[in-house]
Amino acid sequence: MNERYIAPAVMLIAGVVMSVLNILNHETLLTSLERLLFVLIVFYIIGKIATAIIRKFTKTVISDEIIENNKSEEMDEIKKEANFEEE
Repeated sequence: MNERYIAPAVMLIAGVVMSVLNILNHETLLTSLERLLFVLIVFYIIGKIATAIIRKFTKTVISDEIIENNKSEEMDEIKKEANFEEE
């Protein structure tokens, strides 16, 4: 899933849940819309925070993998050079 869709997805899921709860509780239209607006704003912010955390975590993991790959490639080159020098 693309990172840019996380915040809107979280917001929309929360909006659906809130809308269903408002219908089940027979809330008035104005009260329902006020609650829905509040929930959408709060969960959009929560989604943005989650996106930032996920982006930071994946960036760290990817950079660690790149470092490990570079180290293993350097070790392979050193071993190849050592083998050529022995022959």
